[in-house]
Amino acid sequence: MGELFEELSRARQGDVEAYGRVVRRFQDMACGYAYAVLSDFHLAEEVTQEAFIEAYVTLPRLRETAAFASVLRRIVFKHCDRVTRRKRVQTEPLDEHTGVASNAPRPDEAAAKHEVHDEVLAVLRGLPDHQRAVTTLFYIDGYSQSEIADFLDVPVTTVKKRLHDARNRMRGRLMNMVKETLERHAPDERFSKKIVAELLAMPRPLDIEGHPVRQVRDAVLAALPEYELIPDEEILNRPDFVAIGANPDHVYHVDEGHVLRRDTTTATVLAMQGRTPPVRIVAAGRVFRPGTLTNERIQLRVYHQLDVLCIEPGVDLGRMQAVFVKAVRAVLGPTEIRWDRLDGEFSFSVQSHHASVKTSEGWLKVAGCGLFQPDVLKQAGFNPDLVSGFGFGLGLERLAMARLGLRDIHDLWRPPYIS
Repeated sequence: MGELFEELSRARQGDVEAYGRVVRRFQDMACGYAYAVLSDFHLAEEVTQEAFIEAYVTLPRLRETAAFASVLRRIVFKHCDRVTRRKRVQTEPLDEHTGVASNAPRPDEAAAKHEVHDEVLAVLRGLPDHQRAVTTLFYIDGYSQSEIADFLDVPVTTVKKRLHDARNRMRGRLMNMVKETLERHAPDERFSKKIVAELLAMPRPLDIEGHPVRQVRDAVLAALPEYELIPDEEILNRPDFVAIGANPDHVYHVDEGHVLRRDTTTATVLAMQGRTPPVRIVAAGRVFRPGTLTNERIQLRVYHQLDVLCIEPGVDLGRMQAVFVKAVRAVLGPTEIRWDRLDGEFSFSVQSHHASVKTSEGWLKVAGCGLFQPDVLKQAGFNPDLVSGFGFGLGLERLAMARLGLRDIHDLWRPPYIS
């Protein structure tokens, strides 16, 4: 408990590495509890990630170190409850059908074992909620009954009773498979590395001649010839990423020193440092969105963003909007644009807005934008009394949807656009 107190104390002071060690300490337990509620390992992992982010935000209000486990459990349950209110389509992991030669059991043996695994999961789903929670936590990674009691905030005798009752329901060969089944699905660091590899291996529409996303990018670049296109770097150095105030909890981690970018704004903010005004730069390419997708019809885990940045004397909101309109109408032609004012949405900017375009389906949000805060300009080496600046990030898939009249963003990643 003393070690946990030290790590949480450091985390309260902004030590992200310390909080990472707290996450590793509780991740299997939190994910196991989420699975006990949701009966879906992939949703459980997604919920657990969001719960740890929220738990980090609540650390300053945590009065006792010993209470962290129960606080985390309540947060996990809250996110599980939110997920169960949404309808989800069942999916299979990408690696379920790989055909690599190995020393694995024969197909008939594997099928029989897979059938037993499915039976185990079905029996687990059939347990009452309180029994399913303790059974999952006890077998997922060998947690002791006292650890489970602390996490669930119940007496050890209650944990023992629930395990006993659950075992009575799961007699015979199914009981022998429980531990192996749960361990097979336990989250670990290799899983996240596998997901990063899968994301990076996805198609690259900007390299496909005639792809709608590439056409949108080229149209914007042609409309803004005075802007310099900077190199496309999908993997960022973590120290650089953190140094400009970006949150490493909201991105995929390639390894200890590198992350996958969540936006192209980071690239333009890093690139503007050390330049002499006027600074006019553009970054475009794939970006990667972890966490829950709130609207899967217009959101993707991997998508494309184009960022425009300008720093020079006399830049104001009107100048930013004029450049934005020029870029968007180069893609869509004459189109109606709506500006929605935001407060505190973007860490780099003031007078921030969301920009939406009118389509046959209604308004489609295609960009976030704003004027740079004076402190951002100072940190990049500019005098905010002499120059000002703006930045906006365009969603290239969404502009392509508006251009083609598409209702589902996934169509851009399917035939005829990607074979």
